Amino acid sequence: MITMAVLLFSGLLGILFQVLAKMASLKKDFEVANQPFVTKKFFEREWIGIASSVCFVLIMAITLPEIITYKPIVEQYVRILFVFGGAIGSWAFGYALGKSRKYIRNVIDVKTNIADNKTENDG
Repeated sequence: MITMAVLLFSGLLGILFQVLAKMASLKKDFEVANQPFVTKKFFEREWIGIASSVCFVLIMAITLPEIITYKPIVEQYVRILFVFGGAIGSWAFGYALGKSRKYIRNVIDVKTNIADNKTENDG
């Protein structure tokens, strides 16, 4: 059987992969808005989603014996389960709780409206 440390590391790598992908995507949005992307601000806004993903990986680790008892075939795929659990858990929580993307998209909308000379009455 694979050690629990390897499984936890696999889950954390999944989380890291998703966080880095999100940062790269957001960085492009910030460039479009002519705003500086500040890593510290990203983590200030996204730490709850990241922490939730870590909790998800820990819950998977704690419940793994029950999962394997229920479906023994899972034992053959447990590392990939943890990687995907980390990445998908991070994506799901990031999607639900993500604040950075909402912030920068609002900045883009405001700047676009100003550039287009739109007012609140224009809709």
